[in-house]
Amino acid sequence: MNEPQNCDAHLLRKTVLQLCTESQQAELVRMRCELMLQHDMWQRQQQQLKQDNQLLLVSLLQAGVLHAGAQTQLKQLTQSSQRDALTQTLNRSIMLDRIQQAISLAKRQRGIFAVLFIDLNKFKPINDQYGHAVGDAVLQQVSSRLKHTIRESDAVSRHGGDEFLVLLNSIKQQQDAHIFAGKLVNVLAKPYHLAIGALSLSASIGVACYPADAHDAQALIGFADAAMYRAKQRGGGYASSPNGLLT
Repeated sequence: MNEPQNCDAHLLRKTVLQLCTESQQAELVRMRCELMLQHDMWQRQQQQLKQDNQLLLVSLLQAGVLHAGAQTQLKQLTQSSQRDALTQTLNRSIMLDRIQQAISLAKRQRGIFAVLFIDLNKFKPINDQYGHAVGDAVLQQVSSRLKHTIRESDAVSRHGGDEFLVLLNSIKQQQDAHIFAGKLVNVLAKPYHLAIGALSLSASIGVACYPADAHDAQALIGFADAAMYRAKQRGGGYASSPNGLLT
């Protein structure tokens, strides 16, 4: 009677052991599958993260390009709003502001400066005879000569038509402005080389100094303008304001 029971018990233990082994194997397979799934998910996350980083880098580069382009356009718009379109000199409003700044600085430092009003003599016949394109080319050459003659601290603007203003900052004495005006007369009298050939012009220049002639920007321009007409009536050259010496 004991032998059958022992056989059944042995068979039962063997069956239990086999089931436990199979269960453990199944658990290992499950764990391996879960690990493989987690690894696959991690790889996908890394790939997605890499793609996201690449997209972010592209977006940053595009944003940098857009920012640089916007800054360039803003600078160009700012410059274009401050300058005469034809000659690229300062426009009237900006020059007026520069003169007002010069007045404030001169008041603090008890300094002097000068405003020169420049008008080209017999410029209208050039437009009438050769056309406005030639006249524009002359104005561009005039502005180029003026810009190359002044210092960095000075300024030049197109006041209108064939009229220009030059601001001479921080001069030591009024005579310095007269000497510079004489230099400009000679510079502007040199031939202008154009597509149609060489043309000769002369200029009339009026000089007004702060604080001897006026204490505000508009008055200084007005005195320089009046002095310019006095020079023009004499056939060209330069003249100072009524409070200065006539040259």
